[in-house]
Amino acid sequence: MIQDSGHTFRKAAARFASGVTVVTTRAADGAYGVTASSFASLSLNPLLVTVSISRSSQLLEHVRSVEAFAVSVLGNDQQQVAQYFATSGRRPEPAGFSAVRTIAHETGVPIIEGCLSWFDCILEDILPGGDHEIVVGRVAAAGGRSGEPLVYWAGGYRALTSDMGPELVEGRASTGSALISDQLANASDGLAVAYHILDVGASEMLEAQDSIEPAIAALAATRTHAAEWGRVEDLVDQSELVVDQPEEFNRLALGFHGAIAEASGNRVLQAALASLSQVQSGHYRDRGSPNSARAAVAGHRRLLSILRSGDGEAAREEMRSHLNAVRSQLQIS
Repeated sequence: MIQDSGHTFRKAAARFASGVTVVTTRAADGAYGVTASSFASLSLNPLLVTVSISRSSQLLEHVRSVEAFAVSVLGNDQQQVAQYFATSGRRPEPAGFSAVRTIAHETGVPIIEGCLSWFDCILEDILPGGDHEIVVGRVAAAGGRSGEPLVYWAGGYRALTSDMGPELVEGRASTGSALISDQLANASDGLAVAYHILDVGASEMLEAQDSIEPAIAALAATRTHAAEWGRVEDLVDQSELVVDQPEEFNRLALGFHGAIAEASGNRVLQAALASLSQVQSGHYRDRGSPNSARAAVAGHRRLLSILRSGDGEAAREEMRSHLNAVRSQLQIS
């Protein structure tokens, strides 16, 4: 029998890696959702899924009222979405989620746009589960896309690697610096949420990016040896292969800019850029085209060449030029 009020249990449970989902519904008061990791496929005949929700969550009341809900499985580029729905004190939003785009299918409840997979469900049953309730849904429709999942483990969000080796995705950090990488990710998530709460507009975002990214490029050029840029070049090469796949191209292009921020060695600038990218990524994805993607790849190659030269001021100016060119292509102002 555990004698420490559940501390040992929680510590042990935290060592079980799980995917991250958002459970959503729409009731009379508006759209509502929560982040949940206790999701599972229950049956193939009939198609049933389950998710455990805290008994104190208002989501249960809304699901009971409309007898429908959706589960959106998040991809590794959707940490800010998980953070948003994990924020306490939120209320149903009559006009839909203000910070997250959604789509609808059979039941009409909101599904997170761009999620890795989704299950649109009719409520089958709600069963007791201690301080949680187990929501059982009959799947009315399902779908998804290719990509890597967002993973929750040991109290933080993680990402899989392609080869299951010691490094995190897109060259973020090796095992020895994983804690620092997680802290930076948490910091950028917090900043992204703060931007939403403060209702920061597009013009302020662009002004911040115009100040931050050129400074990052200048630092990265002077602090990184030419031979160390190979990993970043790999991102450019990969992105060139998917110029007709907006979601994947956007992920790799943002990864390119994030890798330069990492190379700058300045964690404050790195977290700030990551938070801005989280907010702006949807604009880049939705307005992009194969032609704009090819132009971005060419711009990345020019920028990478200057970064390799070690000329900080030239890298600063090339980053400014690149940002202006991207905005012109995508008509962002």
